[in-house]
Amino acid sequence: MEKAQVKSILSLLDDPDERIFEGIKNIIVENFGDFSGELTRKVYSKECGEIEKYRIAEVAQLSISRIFLNEFRNYTAKLSPEPSLLAGTVMIEKITDNTFDDYEFSHYMRDLSRKVWIRLGDNTGLETLGIIRDIFENENIIADEKGSSMLNGIFSREMKNMQKSLIHLLFLIVCQENGINVRPVLIPDKRGYKIETGYVNLQLAKDSNIPSKYGAIFAIDDKLQVKRDARILLGKPLPYYNYLRQWQTDRCAEMQVEPNRYPGYYSVIMEKINEVLVKNIKY
Repeated sequence: MEKAQVKSILSLLDDPDERIFEGIKNIIVENFGDFSGELTRKVYSKECGEIEKYRIAEVAQLSISRIFLNEFRNYTAKLSPEPSLLAGTVMIEKITDNTFDDYEFSHYMRDLSRKVWIRLGDNTGLETLGIIRDIFENENIIADEKGSSMLNGIFSREMKNMQKSLIHLLFLIVCQENGINVRPVLIPDKRGYKIETGYVNLQLAKDSNIPSKYGAIFAIDDKLQVKRDARILLGKPLPYYNYLRQWQTDRCAEMQVEPNRYPGYYSVIMEKINEVLVKNIKY
């Protein structure tokens, strides 16, 4: 759709006549890809009124559910051997952030993974965690005490309550790209279950007669170290892409803690994506 058409249609968003809005709503929903950038800019602008914000949230809600569900189904259909966590992260960020540069992010993460691969050499055990940790520190991949998480200035979020989720997402991407057996792990607890990041070693389980068909699993903390108690976990390793659900759930929880920091449009997008992930990623 031509830019002039997009702007002409969006100029009617604040028309007080509901029939006008009903007339353009389906056009926006059917062509949401053409409208999403302009809608994002509009909702963040000082000129965007309450009627426009409400209507933008409505069309976003209708559009995102359908668009993201279709994209997610196509994404999970690529099971050879399993979907890429990097590709899944890019898929979500392209929808939630119109400033996100998917090429730059993908290139950076693959380059980071290559640096890890070069350093790994013949190392295959727990020592791989130290190698990745050193590279992350050198690359300035950090979560400071104020909750500002950064990937070398490329991928950043202000996240008081979820530093662990972002760091572990990036960590799991690097592990998958390098074939390191660190995975999201489903752990039973009092509330039913929780997701940990765990180092999985099948041979150690056999050598130590540990009764687990999945192997010996050690939980990894937010500093990318095996947790101090070093207990072997009884859990189920999950496909890498399953961590997208945990990542998105944590982001939505953060929005509930500090709702004033996020416009309604952004909240709707995040919640709808989370809804699709919860329904379609089963533990």
